Amino acid sequence: MPIFLRTHPRLVLLCLYLVFLLLVELVLRLGWGDELIPDAAPAIIANPQVHHDYRPGARFTTRPFPGDTFTPVENQINAFGIRGPEPQPKDHPRILLLGDSFVQADEVAYQQSFTHLLNLHFTDHLDFVSHGMVSWSPTPEFSWLHHKGLSLTPDAVVLFLCLNDFYRRQVFHQTDAVYRAQAVYQDRIPVTYELPQQSRSKVLLENIALARLLYRGYRTLQLQFSPPSRQSATIPNEIIHLSHPNTDWPSDLRANVDSTLQVVLDIAAHLDKRDIALHVTLVPSGFTWPDEILLGKQHPLYGWPANFSVGQQGLHRHIQKFLAEKSIPFIDLHAPFDTKKNQEDILLFNEVDGHWKESGHRIVFETLRDYFRTDQD
Repeated sequence: MPIFLRTHPRLVLLCLYLVFLLLVELVLRLGWGDELIPDAAPAIIANPQVHHDYRPGARFTTRPFPGDTFTPVENQINAFGIRGPEPQPKDHPRILLLGDSFVQADEVAYQQSFTHLLNLHFTDHLDFVSHGMVSWSPTPEFSWLHHKGLSLTPDAVVLFLCLNDFYRRQVFHQTDAVYRAQAVYQDRIPVTYELPQQSRSKVLLENIALARLLYRGYRTLQLQFSPPSRQSATIPNEIIHLSHPNTDWPSDLRANVDSTLQVVLDIAAHLDKRDIALHVTLVPSGFTWPDEILLGKQHPLYGWPANFSVGQQGLHRHIQKFLAEKSIPFIDLHAPFDTKKNQEDILLFNEVDGHWKESGHRIVFETLRDYFRTDQD
């Protein structure tokens, strides 16, 4: 045995251990680099004006989670910073569709999205432009309208609300309550955000594939050994709360829902000053139907049986009543989804991530087509 090995065994073992870790890191980067290592030029970036948004000109591929059945989708973000064709000066009345990841729709080809289908149908009559961003809610959507959306000179805006917009801040880190706390306001408009700064150590760890893999494993085990049902302020419990009538909601949840809807009223007032109509809808929840999102329901985050179902009728009725009292039109998307589910054996949501399949986009298209066709008559 060489003298160095006999005199410095611990140093040799440490060197061998480091070499082993480097080999593991290399294997992970080669095999799962797309999943474990952040893109050097990510498509979605922090933006102090709107919290986070697309990087103009970005290209990226959305791949299915294990269990989802959609094929990888190539996404192109134009120079304006939205998906789809570059916006041009309008020749017809323009309707802006604004929301979160359901409007973002990066799991379906743009040609299959409800926005594109609407433009095909209303050629030479109406022009539809959409922008959705993952984990947005009314506050960052208001910011984007103020900074960019109004430059598109829309004649009407359809605001897509989503169930998770209304979670309390102790339940979810990307709900409207969190964005409201981070926003800086001018005349009730959220014009910028005080974004938390990442530490250097966290940035370093996020660029180590092995560290990200270990963290994922830790979070999975944590959820399995501390399931949501044993806690009170959890996403599953919040969903169940919002399925009930508003008289059954905890007082702070009711206050938070109404504070979020106040943002919608502020958007309506901002648009009204510019003679722009606001229409509001609520994204249907795939959890409503027992045959939808079978794998997603079983994720440790929820811990539900595959055939579990819970609607959002309490929130739906509250929003409808709230908006009716303010004379803001509401577009009911739940009814046509429910009708389709009752008429056909069809899946409208992805099995794991829960966003709309092409069939779901088709129903949104048909609903908006009929709504704006009636509106023109």
